[in-house]
Amino acid sequence: MAWVLSVGTAVPEARYSQKTIRSHCEAAFKGTEAGGREDLFDRAGVETRGLVEAPEYYFADIPFARRNADYFPHAERLARRALQDALEQAGVAIEELTHLFSVTTTGLMTPSLDAHLAQALPFRRTIKRTPLFGVGCAGGAVALSRAFEYLRGHPEETVAVLSVELCSLTFLPKDGTMTQLVAAAIFGDGAACAILCGTKSPAAGRAKLGFVDNESVLIPDSLHVMGWDFGADGMRLVLSTDAPAIVERSLEDALSPLLARHGVCVDELSPLILHPGSARILDACERAMGLPDGAAALSRAFLKRHGNLSSASVLFILKDALAQPKIAAPWGLLAALGPGFALEALLIRNA
Repeated sequence: MAWVLSVGTAVPEARYSQKTIRSHCEAAFKGTEAGGREDLFDRAGVETRGLVEAPEYYFADIPFARRNADYFPHAERLARRALQDALEQAGVAIEELTHLFSVTTTGLMTPSLDAHLAQALPFRRTIKRTPLFGVGCAGGAVALSRAFEYLRGHPEETVAVLSVELCSLTFLPKDGTMTQLVAAAIFGDGAACAILCGTKSPAAGRAKLGFVDNESVLIPDSLHVMGWDFGADGMRLVLSTDAPAIVERSLEDALSPLLARHGVCVDELSPLILHPGSARILDACERAMGLPDGAAALSRAFLKRHGNLSSASVLFILKDALAQPKIAAPWGLLAALGPGFALEALLIRNA
């Protein structure tokens, strides 16, 4: 088992309303495929989100090399804030961390962001690092799963799971497709860090919830659903309209083995942390799992406040779950879908 001691988060200081972003897109996309379709903003389930740059930056046709270079200072600043927040909440010193799992899908760096942080901050020199790229919206759950598996073999240790996503820096203003309009309507920027420990850690007794099992499932014939096309202008979002239908027909079967191993029914799950890819994806998840109205309330509230933060989203929602009063239900679930098309899920045990 792996216990969750805390989750720290950080978002850009500048926040923008859905109305503001919509008005910029209406002007930029006039005469394109996406032009005149801005009513999509009203159905996205997003009211506000943080962006690392002012809206004018994104519509200035800045070259990919510059946008990717701009990723690092913003990412480092948000990562430091999220890490510090998490460590303070957990009552853990940075020197106690033995492994740093990090994930992003919105910036390219070698050495990776975690290496820069490990050099700049007082981590132990022997810190193990596992940087992850390419797992997209599932990345937060993937990193938590890898940390869970590591702590089963190292139950006395304490680790950090860090996600930084600056989705806005991938926006392509000259790509007037519906995919770019969807991206503008739902994605935001932010960072989150979870501190986890094993069962033999002295800190384990302070935790409210932990992970007892996990599942990774690749859905057949679905590589086309989500990802990036890399070109001279940067990362071009791939997002198939098939996604909600694939989620609806695949999610229940993908989750069933994990729940069956522990004799858990869907209606016993609280908290329920589902990656809010979009309002339509959450609708599909609820239908697939036979959930009652309001079951995905934590995810919908997060989407409304922050938009889709890709891999960081489930960590933000996990923080919201930790802030709830003591939960009577014994079981919970954290699940996300991302490029592959793949499900990553963890079964939660409430203390």
